[in-house]
Amino acid sequence: MFNKQRHLPVLIGAMACMISASAVVPMTQASAWFHKHAHTVNSETAPSGIAGKIIVVDAGHGGKDSGARGVDGLQEKDITLAVAQRLIAYLHEAGAIVVPTRTTDVDLATDEDRANRRRHLGDLRGRMNVVRKQKIDAFVSIHCNAAPAADWHGAQVLYFATNDHAKTLASLMQDEFREELLPTKREIESNRSLYLLKRIGGPTVLAEIGFLTNPQEAMAMRTRSYQDKVAFAMYQALVRYFSDPSVGKTPQES
Repeated sequence: MFNKQRHLPVLIGAMACMISASAVVPMTQASAWFHKHAHTVNSETAPSGIAGKIIVVDAGHGGKDSGARGVDGLQEKDITLAVAQRLIAYLHEAGAIVVPTRTTDVDLATDEDRANRRRHLGDLRGRMNVVRKQKIDAFVSIHCNAAPAADWHGAQVLYFATNDHAKTLASLMQDEFREELLPTKREIESNRSLYLLKRIGGPTVLAEIGFLTNPQEAMAMRTRSYQDKVAFAMYQALVRYFSDPSVGKTPQES
Protein backbone atom coordinates (compact mmCIF):
# COMPACT_ATOMS: atom_id res chain seq x y z
CA MET A 1 0.00 0.00 0.00
CA PHE A 2 0.99 3.63 -0.27
CA ASN A 3 0.35 5.19 3.12
CA LYS A 4 -0.68 2.41 5.46
CA GLN A 5 -1.66 4.63 8.38
CA ARG A 6 -3.80 6.97 6.30
CA HIS A 7 -5.16 4.67 3.64
CA LEU A 8 -6.10 1.56 5.61
CA PRO A 9 -8.72 3.26 7.83
CA VAL A 10 -10.30 4.78 4.72
CA LEU A 11 -10.30 1.41 3.01
CA ILE A 12 -11.80 -0.35 5.99
CA GLY A 13 -14.53 2.24 6.40
CA ALA A 14 -15.45 2.28 2.73
CA MET A 15 -15.22 -1.39 1.95
CA ALA A 16 -16.30 -3.22 5.11
CA CYS A 17 -19.84 -3.63 3.82
CA MET A 18 -18.50 -5.32 0.66
CA ILE A 19 -16.24 -7.95 2.20
CA SER A 20 -17.15 -10.80 4.52
CA ALA A 21 -15.47 -13.91 5.80
CA SER A 22 -17.89 -16.05 3.82
CA ALA A 23 -16.66 -14.46 0.60
CA VAL A 24 -13.16 -15.92 0.92
CA VAL A 25 -12.53 -18.85 -1.40
CA PRO A 26 -11.50 -21.90 0.63
CA MET A 27 -7.83 -22.84 0.43
CA THR A 28 -8.77 -26.18 -1.12
CA GLN A 29 -9.82 -24.30 -4.26
CA ALA A 30 -6.56 -22.41 -4.58
CA SER A 31 -4.64 -25.12 -6.43
CA ALA A 32 -6.31 -24.24 -9.74
CA TRP A 33 -4.59 -20.86 -9.66
CA PHE A 34 -1.07 -22.23 -9.32
CA HIS A 35 -0.69 -24.11 -12.61
CA LYS A 36 2.02 -22.90 -14.97
CA HIS A 37 0.49 -19.95 -16.80
CA ALA A 38 2.41 -17.73 -19.20
CA HIS A 39 1.05 -15.24 -21.70
CA THR A 40 2.72 -14.05 -24.87
CA VAL A 41 2.14 -10.93 -26.90
CA ASN A 42 1.71 -11.65 -30.59
CA SER A 43 3.30 -8.73 -32.44
CA GLU A 44 1.21 -9.42 -35.56
CA THR A 45 -2.14 -9.30 -33.81
CA ALA A 46 -1.56 -7.08 -30.75
CA PRO A 47 -3.60 -3.84 -30.94
CA SER A 48 -1.45 -0.99 -32.18
CA GLY A 49 -2.84 1.65 -29.83
CA ILE A 50 -0.23 1.04 -27.15
CA ALA A 51 2.79 1.08 -29.45
CA GLY A 52 4.95 4.14 -28.84
CA LYS A 53 3.11 5.16 -25.67
CA ILE A 54 5.34 6.27 -22.80
CA ILE A 55 4.21 4.41 -19.69
CA VAL A 56 5.69 4.76 -16.22
CA VAL A 57 5.60 1.53 -14.19
CA ASP A 58 6.03 2.23 -10.49
CA ALA A 59 6.94 -0.65 -8.18
CA GLY A 60 5.82 0.56 -4.76
CA HIS A 61 8.20 0.82 -1.79
CA GLY A 62 11.77 -0.56 -1.84
CA GLY A 63 14.98 -0.42 0.16
CA LYS A 64 14.41 0.12 3.87
CA ASP A 65 10.73 0.66 3.14
CA SER A 66 9.38 -2.88 2.89
CA GLY A 67 5.77 -1.73 2.68
CA ALA A 68 3.17 -4.11 4.05
CA ARG A 69 4.26 -7.40 5.61
CA GLY A 70 2.11 -10.46 5.33
CA VAL A 71 1.92 -14.19 5.85
CA ASP A 72 5.30 -15.81 6.63
CA GLY A 73 7.06 -12.45 6.37
CA LEU A 74 6.11 -11.78 2.75
CA GLN A 75 7.13 -8.20 1.90
CA GLU A 76 5.23 -5.84 -0.35
CA LYS A 77 8.36 -4.36 -1.93
CA ASP A 78 9.40 -7.75 -3.31
CA ILE A 79 6.03 -8.57 -4.85
CA THR A 80 5.57 -5.15 -6.43
CA LEU A 81 9.00 -5.30 -8.07
CA ALA A 82 8.42 -8.80 -9.43
CA VAL A 83 5.07 -7.83 -10.94
CA ALA A 84 6.50 -4.58 -12.33
CA GLN A 85 9.26 -6.48 -14.13
CA ARG A 86 6.70 -8.73 -15.80
CA LEU A 87 4.48 -5.82 -16.78
CA ILE A 88 7.47 -4.03 -18.27
CA ALA A 89 8.27 -7.09 -20.38
CA TYR A 90 4.72 -7.27 -21.77
CA LEU A 91 4.65 -3.57 -22.59
CA HIS A 92 8.01 -3.75 -24.33
CA GLU A 93 6.78 -6.66 -26.45
CA ALA A 94 3.81 -4.56 -27.55
CA GLY A 95 6.00 -1.65 -28.58
CA ALA A 96 5.43 0.69 -25.63
CA ILE A 97 8.20 2.85 -24.22
CA VAL A 98 8.45 1.91 -20.54
CA VAL A 99 9.96 4.07 -17.81
CA PRO A 100 10.33 2.23 -14.46
CA THR A 101 10.66 4.18 -11.24
CA ARG A 102 12.87 1.44 -9.82
CA THR A 103 14.36 -1.82 -11.09
CA THR A 104 16.12 -2.97 -7.91
CA ASP A 105 15.48 -3.05 -4.15
CA VAL A 106 15.92 0.68 -3.50
CA ASP A 107 13.81 3.69 -2.62
CA LEU A 108 14.09 7.05 -4.36
CA ALA A 109 14.84 9.27 -1.37
CA THR A 110 18.08 11.24 -1.31
CA ASP A 111 20.73 11.17 1.40
CA GLU A 112 19.55 14.63 2.42
CA ASP A 113 15.99 13.33 2.77
CA ARG A 114 17.20 10.55 5.04
CA ALA A 115 19.37 12.89 7.10
CA ASN A 116 16.39 15.20 7.66
CA ARG A 117 14.06 12.28 8.47
CA ARG A 118 11.83 12.83 5.47
CA ARG A 119 12.66 9.62 3.63
CA HIS A 120 9.03 8.78 2.82
CA LEU A 121 8.25 12.17 1.29
CA GLY A 122 11.60 12.18 -0.47
CA ASP A 123 10.84 8.79 -1.98
CA LEU A 124 7.52 10.04 -3.35
CA ARG A 125 9.19 13.15 -4.75
CA GLY A 126 11.79 10.92 -6.37
CA ARG A 127 9.04 9.04 -8.18
CA MET A 128 7.52 12.34 -9.29
CA ASN A 129 10.90 13.38 -10.67
CA VAL A 130 10.90 10.29 -12.88
CA VAL A 131 7.57 11.43 -14.31
CA ARG A 132 8.69 15.01 -14.84
CA LYS A 133 11.64 14.02 -17.02
CA GLN A 134 9.38 13.33 -19.99
CA LYS A 135 5.82 13.75 -21.16
CA ILE A 136 4.16 10.45 -20.37
CA ASP A 137 0.97 8.77 -21.53
CA ALA A 138 0.11 6.62 -18.48
CA PHE A 139 1.27 5.88 -14.95
CA VAL A 140 0.65 2.60 -13.11
CA SER A 141 1.70 2.22 -9.48
CA ILE A 142 1.75 -1.32 -8.09
CA HIS A 143 1.06 -2.04 -4.42
CA CYS A 144 -0.17 -4.77 -2.09
CA ASN A 145 -2.75 -4.41 0.65
CA ALA A 146 -2.90 -5.48 4.29
CA ALA A 147 -5.62 -5.65 6.91
CA PRO A 148 -6.02 -6.67 10.57
CA ALA A 149 -8.22 -9.65 9.65
CA ALA A 150 -6.96 -12.51 7.48
CA ASP A 151 -10.26 -12.85 5.56
CA TRP A 152 -9.88 -9.50 3.80
CA HIS A 153 -9.08 -10.19 0.17
CA GLY A 154 -9.32 -8.96 -3.41
CA ALA A 155 -7.47 -6.73 -5.87
CA GLN A 156 -8.63 -3.13 -6.25
CA VAL A 157 -7.68 -0.12 -8.39
CA LEU A 158 -7.61 3.45 -7.05
CA TYR A 159 -7.74 6.71 -9.00
CA PHE A 160 -7.91 10.44 -8.24
CA ALA A 161 -11.52 11.47 -7.76
CA THR A 162 -11.72 14.17 -10.45
CA ASN A 163 -9.52 12.48 -13.06
CA ASP A 164 -11.84 10.98 -15.69
CA HIS A 165 -9.00 9.44 -17.71
CA ALA A 166 -7.77 7.67 -14.59
CA LYS A 167 -11.27 6.45 -13.75
CA THR A 168 -11.59 4.91 -17.22
CA LEU A 169 -8.29 3.04 -16.92
CA ALA A 170 -9.13 1.98 -13.36
CA SER A 171 -12.44 0.49 -14.53
CA LEU A 172 -10.75 -1.43 -17.33
CA MET A 173 -8.07 -2.73 -14.98
CA GLN A 174 -10.60 -3.77 -12.34
CA ASP A 175 -12.47 -5.72 -15.05
CA GLU A 176 -9.26 -7.52 -15.98
CA PHE A 177 -8.54 -8.31 -12.33
CA ARG A 178 -11.96 -9.94 -12.02
CA GLU A 179 -11.26 -12.00 -15.13
CA GLU A 180 -7.66 -13.01 -14.46
CA LEU A 181 -7.11 -13.10 -10.69
CA LEU A 182 -8.49 -14.74 -7.58
CA PRO A 183 -12.14 -13.82 -6.95
CA THR A 184 -12.75 -10.23 -5.86
CA LYS A 185 -15.93 -8.31 -5.12
CA ARG A 186 -14.08 -5.03 -4.93
CA GLU A 187 -14.87 -2.04 -7.10
CA ILE A 188 -12.63 0.82 -8.15
CA GLU A 189 -12.19 3.48 -5.47
CA SER A 190 -11.75 7.22 -5.88
CA ASN A 191 -9.18 8.99 -3.72
CA ARG A 192 -8.26 12.60 -3.04
CA SER A 193 -5.18 12.26 -0.82
CA LEU A 194 -2.58 9.92 -2.34
CA TYR A 195 0.48 11.93 -3.30
CA LEU A 196 1.12 10.65 -6.83
CA LEU A 197 -2.50 10.31 -7.88
CA LYS A 198 -3.05 13.98 -6.99
CA ARG A 199 -0.08 15.20 -8.99
CA ILE A 200 -0.07 13.15 -12.19
CA GLY A 201 -2.79 13.78 -14.75
CA GLY A 202 -4.11 11.49 -17.46
CA PRO A 203 -4.57 7.72 -16.97
CA THR A 204 -2.88 7.38 -13.58
CA VAL A 205 -3.86 4.51 -11.29
CA LEU A 206 -2.70 2.74 -8.17
CA ALA A 207 -3.35 -1.01 -8.18
CA GLU A 208 -3.62 -2.85 -4.87
CA ILE A 209 -3.11 -6.35 -6.29
CA GLY A 210 -4.17 -8.35 -3.24
CA PHE A 211 -3.85 -8.73 0.54
CA LEU A 212 -0.56 -10.06 1.88
CA THR A 213 -2.40 -10.78 5.12
CA ASN A 214 -4.82 -13.19 3.39
CA PRO A 215 -3.28 -16.70 3.33
CA GLN A 216 -4.66 -17.60 -0.08
CA GLU A 217 -3.64 -14.38 -1.81
CA ALA A 218 -0.24 -14.38 -0.09
CA MET A 219 0.37 -17.93 -1.31
CA ALA A 220 -0.62 -16.92 -4.84
CA MET A 221 1.45 -13.73 -4.92
CA ARG A 222 4.58 -15.69 -4.01
CA THR A 223 4.36 -17.63 -7.28
CA ARG A 224 5.75 -16.57 -10.64
CA SER A 225 2.60 -17.76 -12.42
CA TYR A 226 0.29 -15.54 -10.35
CA GLN A 227 2.63 -12.56 -10.61
CA ASP A 228 2.43 -13.08 -14.36
CA LYS A 229 -1.39 -13.11 -14.20
CA VAL A 230 -1.38 -9.78 -12.38
CA ALA A 231 1.02 -8.22 -14.86
CA PHE A 232 -0.90 -9.49 -17.87
CA ALA A 233 -4.19 -8.16 -16.46
CA MET A 234 -2.60 -4.72 -16.15
CA TYR A 235 -1.15 -4.99 -19.64
CA GLN A 236 -4.53 -5.91 -21.13
CA ALA A 237 -6.18 -2.95 -19.41
CA LEU A 238 -3.61 -0.57 -20.89
CA VAL A 239 -4.03 -2.09 -24.35
CA ARG A 240 -7.79 -1.71 -24.12
CA TYR A 241 -7.47 1.88 -22.94
CA PHE A 242 -5.16 3.00 -25.73
CA SER A 243 -6.89 0.95 -28.44
CA ASP A 244 -10.44 2.13 -27.81
CA PRO A 245 -11.27 4.99 -30.23
CA SER A 246 -14.36 5.90 -28.21
CA VAL A 247 -12.26 7.01 -25.24
CA GLY A 248 -11.18 10.63 -25.55
CA LYS A 249 -7.61 10.56 -24.36
CA THR A 250 -4.85 13.14 -24.26
CA PRO A 251 -1.33 12.64 -22.89
CA GLN A 252 -1.14 13.76 -19.29
CA GLU A 253 0.78 16.87 -18.34
CA SER A 254 3.37 16.21 -15.70
